[in-house]
Amino acid sequence: MRKFYNAFWDRNPALFVGLSILLGASLAFNFHYLFIILFILLSLTAKSKRMLCFSALCFCSAFCMAYFRNPTTVIPEKQKGIGTFHIEQVKNYSSPFHKSILYKGTLKQFETENGIIFKKLPCNIYFPQYGKRPPADTDYKIQGTLSQKGEHAFVLKPEKNSIWIPIPTHFSLSEWRYAAKQTVSSYLKKHIADPRARTFLCALATGEIDERILSLEFGKIGLQHILAISGFHFALAALFLNFLFRLFFPHTISAIFFIVAISCYYLFLGNAPSIQRAYIAILLFAIGQLFSLKISGLNALGAGLIIELLIDPLVVTELSFQFTFLCTLAILLFYPLANHALMPLFPARSYSDTQSMSLLDKHGCLFSALLRKMLALNLAVHIISIPVILYLFHKFPLLSFDYNLIFPACVTLSMLLLFVALFFAPFIPFLSHAIHVINNAWTSTILNFSTNPPAFLDFAIRTKSIELTWVLCFLAAAFFSGIIFYEKERQRTIA
Repeated sequence: MRKFYNAFWDRNPALFVGLSILLGASLAFNFHYLFIILFILLSLTAKSKRMLCFSALCFCSAFCMAYFRNPTTVIPEKQKGIGTFHIEQVKNYSSPFHKSILYKGTLKQFETENGIIFKKLPCNIYFPQYGKRPPADTDYKIQGTLSQKGEHAFVLKPEKNSIWIPIPTHFSLSEWRYAAKQTVSSYLKKHIADPRARTFLCALATGEIDERILSLEFGKIGLQHILAISGFHFALAALFLNFLFRLFFPHTISAIFFIVAISCYYLFLGNAPSIQRAYIAILLFAIGQLFSLKISGLNALGAGLIIELLIDPLVVTELSFQFTFLCTLAILLFYPLANHALMPLFPARSYSDTQSMSLLDKHGCLFSALLRKMLALNLAVHIISIPVILYLFHKFPLLSFDYNLIFPACVTLSMLLLFVALFFAPFIPFLSHAIHVINNAWTSTILNFSTNPPAFLDFAIRTKSIELTWVLCFLAAAFFSGIIFYEKERQRTIA
């Protein structure tokens, strides 16, 4: 077995380092003995003593960095005082009772009326949508009441009619990003007639959704991830941009334009964990193409882990971070195995075999191959994600299998139509409008199909509680065995 691990880590050293940092940061926020055991097991698969020592250094450094950069703060009750607030993101927010504007950032310092000082608290401020909104391009000194909503989650409620005192600070993209997304939303409001389709397309384009009912409907069938910008969405945008630049420019120039374009798109979307992971991976592949370097998907995933955790170790506590890396790892590691397992049902045909087929058989062969790949992708993700979903939400809708098999392909068409329409908008407005009309009809159709599932098929797996220990044991067993199967499948393919 050791030869499989040696071969795997020899090609994917960044993933090995990234997992060491991940376990160290996870231990800092949840001092669970299993994180130490998992690191020991990971270390035992190291290729050499040098790699073993380096992984131990990464593990300890990540633990110390996360522990001291984000110390646990406990506020026993609500505290009144004055705080200095740094804004990192501003967006529209919908609760069950009202709509507001969410300012998300860091409370650099908060001094209570009793003279107690708290520092570096992740904090949210909910501002009413009516009235003049404070711009998000500077820090503010705000008087209000601070309350704790979680171990690393705080809310500051400003005093009524209090003035936010601006503090000169460094350049921030928060206000520009919010204004740009509002511009996109206003543009789609003019060209997409169906309100639900417009909200959905706006979520795909900007990565933000403020329609609570649509979120609940998608959550019912396990499609919440579709409403947030993920690697899937970002990859589609990157594919479109890459095709566009290669169509008009030579290889080197198109690669440079592509890197600039996806960087601008990343700045527009923001640094959510899934967006950041996708951006890092695609940027590495683009740089690799520019300098003729080969970069594996698993190595790119490891690089994303390293960079995100170094920027902000607290991100390890966010569900979006956990799911984006877990599902991507599942796809990269288990997709080849799942694809091979489905070969007896959907056999692969060689090029010479397909040439002797009739036109109908060729299309059937193509459909069979696409169906096998979609099933393999779906199977790879669900094998790993179901236990985690049951641990977090205690419910898994069975319709998720069917909808995740079909709906991403439908969304792909919606996004491509949206990108094409936006591309033609400055040059050929009437063509852009015609594409928007088609996209409006198509997106409305798939939303009606997805948000109104048959009641007799609305079944779900439910559980009262699952211990974190069992979930971590399952993930560890799946990962270490997955490496062996992955290497066996790779050697079989090469042979």
